[in-house]
Amino acid sequence: MFTLESTAFKNEGKIPENYAEKNKDSPPLRWRNVPKGTKSFALTVTDPDTPEALGLPRVFVQWMVYNIPAAVTSLPKGASPSGKLPPAARELNNDAAVFKIPGFYDKGYISPWPPDAAHRYVFTLYALKVPTLDIPEAADYVEFVKRVLPQTITTATLMGYYGPAKNPLPAYRQVSTQAIPQLPYSE
Repeated sequence: MFTLESTAFKNEGKIPENYAEKNKDSPPLRWRNVPKGTKSFALTVTDPDTPEALGLPRVFVQWMVYNIPAAVTSLPKGASPSGKLPPAARELNNDAAVFKIPGFYDKGYISPWPPDAAHRYVFTLYALKVPTLDIPEAADYVEFVKRVLPQTITTATLMGYYGPAKNPLPAYRQVSTQAIPQLPYSE
């Protein structure tokens, strides 16, 4: 069975503080039992528990990576934002950038920082049947999904939880539902 795991936390376990809030390093990840025919990988980290008050039409995207070569079977601690990703891999804007939430950077991993309660963070690794994908640099999650899913052989998932945050989320009170654009996709 295709599996995704981390040495930092167990599936359905708590994500350690050193991978959350102001600590921006992505956790180490590794995968096993890659399906035959895999020519590359893509990865997402999503938060399905974003507060309803934000009015998001879908999960909140913490990280999107694609064009991870098939020979790669792990990502080290801090692969993002430190630039330790494989050279061919590409990162897209996280939702803090898409929704213009002040105080966060644009591309790469954004650490868990739930303002209200414990949230689930779902790491999904996609085994793909193509060596590369052509995804526009400004693509959001909707565009990512449209391009990745048709090329997916199977997925592996790792879920961790974190929260509530110990520190206030920067600019959380400044975010209103009027500031968040409605997207044409819903989960």
